[in-house]
Amino acid sequence: MHYPIGLLFDLLASSSALPWNITVHFKSFPEKDLLHCPSKDAIEAHFMSCMKEADALKHKSQVINEMQKKDHKQLWMGLQNDRFDQFWAINRKLMEYPAEENGFRYIPFRIYQTTTERPFIQKLFRPVAADGQLHTLGDLLKEVCPSAVAPEGNVISNIKTCLSFSEVK
Repeated sequence: MHYPIGLLFDLLASSSALPWNITVHFKSFPEKDLLHCPSKDAIEAHFMSCMKEADALKHKSQVINEMQKKDHKQLWMGLQNDRFDQFWAINRKLMEYPAEENGFRYIPFRIYQTTTERPFIQKLFRPVAADGQLHTLGDLLKEVCPSAVAPEGNVISNIKTCLSFSEVK
C-alpha cells in the first residue's frame, strides 16, 4: 500500500534526521517497489481529484463545479510554480464559508490506521460543538479512535492505532 509522503514522514522521521534518502531514477525504475508516475498531467489530475474530493466533503462539490477550467489551471499553476497569490486567489473560494455559519461547518479529515483491515477512516468533523465550544484534535480522536486517548482525556503520545491527522484544504 502506498501512503502519502506526509504520513510516511510522521511515521519514520526523528527530530534529528530525515527518514530516508531520495534516489532519482533516470533508468531502471523500480516498478515492483514504486508506483510509476507517467507524466506531469497525471500529477495534475491527481491534485485536482484531491481538490474535488475535499470540496465534495466540505461544500457538496458546489465550489469546484462552479469554477471554470481556467480557475482549475490557475490553482494548479500557482501550486506548481510556488506562487501563493496565484494559488490563493482561487483556493480562497474553497476555504470560504457562509457568514451565518461563523466558521467552517465541517473539516474533512483522514486518519490512517495500522491495526485494522481499514487502512484509513475519512469523514467530516464539526470544528464547533453544539454548545459552541471549539473542538480539538483530542475531541476528534475520542470520537473516531478512542483507543488513542488516555482516560484522563490526554492524547497518548505514542499513538499506534491512529497515525495521522490532516486537514484537507
